Amino acid sequence: MSNLNNNMEFEFHYDTEDDVLSIYSKGSPSETIEFSENLNIDIDENNRVVGLEIFDASEFFNVLNKQIDKSFLENLQEVSLEYKEFRNVWHIVVALKVKDKVVYQPMPLLRKSEYVSPLILSQ
Repeated sequence: MSNLNNNMEFEFHYDTEDDVLSIYSKGSPSETIEFSENLNIDIDENNRVVGLEIFDASEFFNVLNKQIDKSFLENLQEVSLEYKEFRNVWHIVVALKVKDKVVYQPMPLLRKSEYVSPLILSQ
């Protein structure tokens, strides 16, 4: 699978009880951005996406793709992120592998301009 974000490797954890999918790289994020009640994005000091946290993940993904349900998420073997930045927008694709099947699921477009750091707001 081609990785568009500087060949970063990602790990994941799916909490079946709370239905939360966490995708993270080995580095530490410098900031977590809450884009919606279902989606947090971790970025590093260079504003690169280094992680996602998706709440109510089975519902969230199932709205985008009917084949990604709770059973699919419970059987995940590998997960990775691919992303590009273009014109102030993050284009993120989550690659989900179950058995011999890989599903590439594009995320909704995320405009960086809609996010303003609380640190900037407090000044």
